[in-house]
Amino acid sequence: MKKVSIPVFLLTLAVFVLGSACKTTKPTRPMEQYDENPFEEQISTLNIPIKVGVEELENMLNKQFEGVVYEDNDMDDGDDMMVKAEKQGDIKLSIDSSFIMYKIPLKLWIKYDAGFTTLQGEGAINVEMKTLFDIAKDWNLSTQTEIVGHEWIEQPKLKMGVVSLPVGTVANLLLNNFKSTITEKIDEQIKENFKMSSVIAEAWENAFQPVLVAPDFNTWLMINPEKIGMTPIRTTDGKISTTIAIQSRPRLKIGGKPTVDKAANSLPPFQYVRETKDDFEIQIGAEIGYKEAERLVKENMVGEQFDYGKRSIKVEDIELYGQGNKLVINTKLSGSYEGNIFLTGKPEYNARHNAIDIKSLKYTVDSRNFLLRSAAWLLKGKFKNSLEENLNFYLDDNLTEIKEQIREQLKGYQIADNVMLKGDLRELNLSNAYLSPDAIQVSLKLDGQVEIEMSELTKLEEEK
Repeated sequence: MKKVSIPVFLLTLAVFVLGSACKTTKPTRPMEQYDENPFEEQISTLNIPIKVGVEELENMLNKQFEGVVYEDNDMDDGDDMMVKAEKQGDIKLSIDSSFIMYKIPLKLWIKYDAGFTTLQGEGAINVEMKTLFDIAKDWNLSTQTEIVGHEWIEQPKLKMGVVSLPVGTVANLLLNNFKSTITEKIDEQIKENFKMSSVIAEAWENAFQPVLVAPDFNTWLMINPEKIGMTPIRTTDGKISTTIAIQSRPRLKIGGKPTVDKAANSLPPFQYVRETKDDFEIQIGAEIGYKEAERLVKENMVGEQFDYGKRSIKVEDIELYGQGNKLVINTKLSGSYEGNIFLTGKPEYNARHNAIDIKSLKYTVDSRNFLLRSAAWLLKGKFKNSLEENLNFYLDDNLTEIKEQIREQLKGYQIADNVMLKGDLRELNLSNAYLSPDAIQVSLKLDGQVEIEMSELTKLEEEK
């Protein structure tokens, strides 16, 4: 057997060790992991005032009760009378918290069988009525109308020769007939024209639909309502008003259109709630999906070249994901350096700029050690600084545009047929940020005011 001398063996070993030391490996991909949401999700209450002008209600009733509103042509139906009542003036309303008072001016023609002769005459009367109303658990409006009094404008003269009938008797017979006709007709008209349950149900269902509030940034608003109630009805400044209060967990999503869970959007039972404010302050959970964030960053970074003297690199691709409370940025480079480099940064709320910053963007330890051995020139700040600026862009500058587009939507958003939500967004501020498996999550606070006005009741009737 041939012997190997000690010097030759040591020389061979040294070459092997040095060769191993000079041999480099690519940086290791950081492990993907996520912490639980560190912030408590808040329930927001959206107060939506609803106002209906008393004048609009009067117009609707006057439209429904035109001409002859009651006619009895049967003398033999037990009252010995034939009556025709024709509206001769506008109905006037007054409204309390649980009932409507109104007067109907009527012109009368009366024919009465006095037994030995038939009496005829004309007159005019104001019939005073009251409609009690309530809202059932299924959001249907229930009413009960009754006659509470009358006032003669022109007393009827029923005479033939020396025979006449007392006015009080005529009024009692007349009003008894009205009780089972005009009152039922009023309740029927209110039920027909105020289909409250269908309007609320349609608005509730629509509240689950994603609203594209900022098309340029694929930003969707999800109201995610959970409870709904209404304050007692009141009358102020010539308007009937109430406030719909919706408890929700709204979210903004930047990315693809969110899916809707149809099983969760059944209308809750009606309930009264205490008085609320006319404005709103909503905490909204917003999410920026990693794919969408990647798309926005790639628009500004992929294809960009960075020169370092005689060397240069080009950005080929970017991937974003989370590791605990840090965002991992995986960048694929070509040129003087071929391969992937990993950086991390922590998303934090910047109160001064009202934005989310990626703080302390750094190369991972493994990436930094690798670059120190093979491409230390890449550690200079040019590439890293540009990446950091573009990571902050879509979390900062776009908020102004999103705010303006939400404000534009609130100028007039149709939630049901001929029912419009109008309002104004005063503030949109960021508060918290954290990472989830699918997205960068942030918490937004919206301040503003909205209301619903149903001011085209007559138009609603015309469209039927």
